[in-house]
Amino acid sequence: MNNVINIADSNGIELYTDDEWYFSFTNSPYYSHKRFSSIDIYPQRGVKTAFSPVEGTVIEARKLKLMNDYFLAIKSGNQETCVKILHVKPTIRIGEHLNLGDEIGQFIWSPFFDFWTDLHMHLEVRPLDDRLRAGGAYPINPKNNLIKKARKDIDRKSFRVEMKSERYTLLTLDSKIPIFSTPLALEFDDLQFFLEGGLPHYRHGSFWTSTKISQKNLKTLNKFIRIDFTREGYIHFFYSNSEPVIQGVCYKGIGLYLNDPHIKIIPKKIGAIGLEVDDEISHDEILKSIRFQP
Repeated sequence: MNNVINIADSNGIELYTDDEWYFSFTNSPYYSHKRFSSIDIYPQRGVKTAFSPVEGTVIEARKLKLMNDYFLAIKSGNQETCVKILHVKPTIRIGEHLNLGDEIGQFIWSPFFDFWTDLHMHLEVRPLDDRLRAGGAYPINPKNNLIKKARKDIDRKSFRVEMKSERYTLLTLDSKIPIFSTPLALEFDDLQFFLEGGLPHYRHGSFWTSTKISQKNLKTLNKFIRIDFTREGYIHFFYSNSEPVIQGVCYKGIGLYLNDPHIKIIPKKIGAIGLEVDDEISHDEILKSIRFQP
């Protein structure tokens, strides 16, 4: 990793990533992503080498039974806790000490992934004696001081198709976005909310904001989503499934990740994408397609 940023902590364990990588608390259908107890960290697209997000000692590194995926556990700090990592084929051994940013293995394509999923590592902070199962991870605390209000001079009126593949298309603003934000923002009640998640296909998502959330804000949002819970700078919500229509074509949904300047447009099936490189789509059309127009 080059420049690192501290994105979260849990039970005294600090979690880091490269400042050019992207990450998500919510963009997944799995339980821990609905309970704020896991993070997915994605390298820049095309990168396959994984680096340690923590400092600590390797206590487990093995292939999972009956499936093509891998499990790592790193003990960090003095408490009886560890960091669980999935979707990385390890090149490290049990007992090895890791410094922040040390190479730990290669990202792999996991059977847990959907066809549009990019390579990433799944992180949880867990009890040492209960480090593998799906539930039971500790809550994670994001570093909310990283959330900054986007500059008003960033042009969010339209997005350009930067890349098209069989699995998805990427739209971009051609502008750098603040850390802990996404390129798709709502502005109402004099506040700015960044959308994160797989919408509407995962049927839940989140809003991030740099300012205090009031009851008035929640009342406005409740007009088109079902709020699940709130934390400082964060609103988790459930959301009805639908079929977004963009320039006359139905899609599975859109993907939004923190620290990623792209919007991922996901087809209903592989190859069913009607957009071409350099096409432009308006900000309002994207919001309308997923029914977010407060």
